Amino acid sequence: MNETDGMPLDGRTVVAALVDEGLALMVGVGNAQPATIDIYLNSQTDAKIQASVISWRRNETDQENAYGFVALLPMKDVSQRRLKTALFRGAGKPREYRIENRQQRVESILSSVADQSGPAFATVIDGVIEALLAGDPDKKRLRKVAALVQIAARSNGFIEVLGGLEEGDVYIQGWSSDFPVGRTRVIAMDDAPILAELTSADFQRDDLGEEASGVTGLMMGEKPINPGKLKRVYFRGREGWYSIEVYQQRVLVAPPDVPAHIRSVLDRVRAPENILNKLQMAAHRFDGRDTVSELDRPVRIGIDFSLLIEGSGVLISGWMLDPDRSAENVMLRVGGEAVRIDDHWTRQSRADVTGAFANDPMFSGLNPARNNHGFLVFCPLEDIPASDQPVYLELGLSDAFPAYCPLNPTRASARQALSRVLPSLDPRSVTASNSIERQFGPMLQGMTAQNPYAVDTHDIGDFDEDAPVTLVVGVDDTINDIGVTIALLGLDQATRHLPIVIAGPVESFDQVGSDMLRLAAFYKLNTRIVFAEGVEDFCDALEVGVSATNSETVALVSAHILPRDDGWFDQLLAAYRKRGSKALVSPTILFEDDSVRWAGTWIDGDAKGGQYLSDRYVGYPCAVLADAEPEEVSAGTLECCILPRKAFVDIEGFTRGYIGPAEKSLDLALKLRMAGTPSFWIPEVEVLGSEQSISNVPAWEELSHRLDRWAFDRRWSLVVSNLRSHNNAVD
Repeated sequence: MNETDGMPLDGRTVVAALVDEGLALMVGVGNAQPATIDIYLNSQTDAKIQASVISWRRNETDQENAYGFVALLPMKDVSQRRLKTALFRGAGKPREYRIENRQQRVESILSSVADQSGPAFATVIDGVIEALLAGDPDKKRLRKVAALVQIAARSNGFIEVLGGLEEGDVYIQGWSSDFPVGRTRVIAMDDAPILAELTSADFQRDDLGEEASGVTGLMMGEKPINPGKLKRVYFRGREGWYSIEVYQQRVLVAPPDVPAHIRSVLDRVRAPENILNKLQMAAHRFDGRDTVSELDRPVRIGIDFSLLIEGSGVLISGWMLDPDRSAENVMLRVGGEAVRIDDHWTRQSRADVTGAFANDPMFSGLNPARNNHGFLVFCPLEDIPASDQPVYLELGLSDAFPAYCPLNPTRASARQALSRVLPSLDPRSVTASNSIERQFGPMLQGMTAQNPYAVDTHDIGDFDEDAPVTLVVGVDDTINDIGVTIALLGLDQATRHLPIVIAGPVESFDQVGSDMLRLAAFYKLNTRIVFAEGVEDFCDALEVGVSATNSETVALVSAHILPRDDGWFDQLLAAYRKRGSKALVSPTILFEDDSVRWAGTWIDGDAKGGQYLSDRYVGYPCAVLADAEPEEVSAGTLECCILPRKAFVDIEGFTRGYIGPAEKSLDLALKLRMAGTPSFWIPEVEVLGSEQSISNVPAWEELSHRLDRWAFDRRWSLVVSNLRSHNNAVD
C-alpha cells in the first residue's frame, strides 16, 4: 500500500491543507526531521519558510521512510499561486516532495494520520494542537483547534457546580481523575471556543473512592465566558487531552453566592500555597454583605448617600474611620469595573463621627481633635450599571482579606445631585473649592446625558409649523405664572398672529396645562404646547421647542423675559433681516428697577495681555445706554434672541454639562460664532427679565455659578484667548 485516503506513504509526495489564511498543514513520510526545519516552496530560494514538525517512528523496515511527519507552515508571506513542490532542508540530506493537489479537509488528513501513527497519535495531535495554540490564535484558528481537540480528547469527569463572579472569573466545581492542579491553559466551550487560564485544585470526596477526586477552580477567559452556556472544558493531562463535561443537572450559582460555595470546600483543598491563596481571595469576595462592621480592627465606614449620575458615574458622600490606617486602599466596584477612590476623594470635617465613637474601646487611639473623617467623591464609569448589578466599596486591608460595604445608589440627574450637595457646603471653605476642582467639575465635564425630548403636544388654533417665523417660549420648573407671558403675547399685535411654541417640563405643565390651553384659546393664539422630559432650565425647554417647528427663523424667549413696550418683536426682527437673516440678534435686558441685566458680551483684556468674556454695564442704570448703537458682540444671549433655525440645529443645540442656564447660553452663542453665525446687540430694543434659581440657599447660587464657570473655562478659555474682539459699531 503506497498511501491511505489522506496521507501519502511513498516518501516523494505530501498532501497539504489550509488551516486558515496564515497556516497550512502538510503530512507525509521520510527520514528523521528536527522540530523546526527550513522548507523551500516551488524550489525558489526566496520562498523559504520555517516550519514546525511533529514526527513519529513508523513500523517500517524502509529506513528512508521510517518516520511519518506533520509539518505546520506559516503562510502569511507566501504567494497565493499554486504550490507544486516543497524542499525540506534539515540536518541531513535535503528531500523534495511533490505537493498533491487533492482538496482535503484538515480533519480528514489527521484522521489518516491517526490510522498510521497508532499509539503515537496522542503525541502527534498534542504537538499539532500546541503549535496551533502558539502565539495569539484568532477566532477561526481556535475553532479549528477545538475541532482537533475534540478528536483527541477523552472524557474525564463532570462539572457539577459553576457560576460567574463579578470580576469575570467563572467558578467550577466537580470531579475528575486527571485534573491539573495549578495554573493551566484550557479551552472553554460555550457557543464558541474560548482560551482561558484555569487556576485549580483538588479536594477529597468520600463518594469517589481513590480513582478520582473533587476538583475546584477559577477560570478567566480571554473573552467573557457565559457560565450558563458552558458545555465542557478541554485540558491537557498527563497523557494527552481530556474533557470535563458540564453535568446536565448542574447547579448554576448566582455571583453573590459563589464565594460561599468556594468556602464550603476550602478546608479540604490540596494545592500549592499560591493557588490556595487565590482560592481564598475568591472565597472572600463580595457576597452582598457588609463585612466592614464585622472587622476586629478599628475600621468602620458609613454612607450618607450614593447617587448614580446618568451618563457620568457615581457620586458618593460618607465617612470612614481608620485611626490606625489599616486600609491600604478603597475601591468602588461595579461588575468587572474598579475605580480607586481614596486617592482623589475630598475629605470633610465630621465631628459627629468622632463623637459617636469617642467611648468605643476599639477606637481608644482616636484623636478627638481630628474630625477629617468625611469624604465626597465622584467616580466616573464607562457603563452605567443595571439596576440589579451589585455596587459596593472594597477596603483593601493590610494583612487581611478585603472588607466590603454595599451601596444602593439612586439614579439622579447632575442637577439633582448637586442641588443636594452644594447647599451644605460653605462657599468660603477649601472643601468647596476642592470639590469643584476634583469632584463636581469632572462629573459635569464627562457627562453624556440624554437631550430633552417631547412626550406630548397640544395645538391651539391654526398652528403652522412651516411658517417663516416661529416664536419659541422656554419654560423651566420655577415659573410661577406662565399666564402673564401668554397674556402679553396675546395683547401684542406683532406676536399674537405668530405661531407660538411653549415648551417646558411635563411635571410643571401637568399642573398648569389646562390654564395655558384656556388662555391660548381665549387670546386666539396659534399655539403648540410641548410637554417635555429632561428639562432642567429654559435652555432645555427652548431646545425642545425648536424641534417642534420647521420655520427658517426662530425667536427664542425665556418665560422669565417680559416685553417692556409694544413693538419690541418687530424691531428685533427688522434688525435680524437687516443682517441678512444670518445672525443671532438680542435686545437689551433690564431688571425691573430699570438697571442693566444684559447689554452685550464682549471680549476684554486683562493686565497680563490675556482675554476674557465680560458682560458690560451689568447693574448700571439703563440711562448709560442712551447713545448706544447696535454692535456686533462676542456672544449674544439665548434668553431673548432671533436666529436661523438651521444654525441652531447644525451645532446640535445646547451643550450638556452645565448646571445653570447662563454658561449654557453663552456656550451656545460661542458655538454659533465658531460655526459662522455672529451675534449682534440691538440696544434700543428693551425687555425685562428677573434672576431665577432652583434654590433659595445662598451657597447654591455661588457654588453652582463657580462650577459652571469652571466647566465653561475648561471648554472655552483657550478659544477665547485667541478670538478676535468684535466691539465695533455696525450701524
